[in-house]
Amino acid sequence: MSTRTVLCTGNPANSANLAHGIQKLFPEATFIHRSAGWDLTDSSDDAVQRLRDIFKKHNTFINASYIGPYVQSQLLELCNQSVKYCDVFNIGSTNEYDGINSGLYQDSKLHLRNNSLRLNTYRFKTHHIIVGGINKHDTEETKSWLSVDTVCKIIPWIMQQEFEVPIICVDQPKQAW
Repeated sequence: MSTRTVLCTGNPANSANLAHGIQKLFPEATFIHRSAGWDLTDSSDDAVQRLRDIFKKHNTFINASYIGPYVQSQLLELCNQSVKYCDVFNIGSTNEYDGINSGLYQDSKLHLRNNSLRLNTYRFKTHHIIVGGINKHDTEETKSWLSVDTVCKIIPWIMQQEFEVPIICVDQPKQAW
C-alpha cells in the first residue's frame, strides 16, 4: 500500500494510550475516541453509518483500544463490511493464553483474534498483535514491561515485511514467582 490513510481507536493525547505512539508514527492519522465525539459502544443505525463512512475514507485501521466487551471485534466486522481493501492491525493481549485475567476481557480478546484470522484475505489483510504488559505508568513493577512506543513500532515493522504476518506475539520479560 503506497499511500496509507490511517484510522486508529484511542486518544492520542494520553501518553499511556497506544494511540499516542501511533500518532508519532502516523501524524496524519485519524483517531476515533469518546473525547473526539465517538461513542464506539453505540450500535444505533446513525452511529454505525457514521463509522462506515469514516472506514471508507481509510485503508489502514489500527484497532488499538479495548473499549468494552467485544467492541474491538464489532469494529473489525464493521470495517470488513465497509471497505474493499484494508490493512487491519488488531491489538490483542497475552490474557488470550496466560489465564491471568479470565472473563469478558479474555473472551473479547480471543474473539478478536479468531475474527482477525477468519477475516484475513488478500484484500482485507488482518494482523493480530498479541501484546504483553505495557508500561503505561512507569512504576517499579512495570519498568521492564513493553513501552507504548515499542508496541507501536511493531506495526510499521509488519508493513515492511516481504511476507504476511497474520499473528504475532510480543511479551515483556517475566520472572519466576
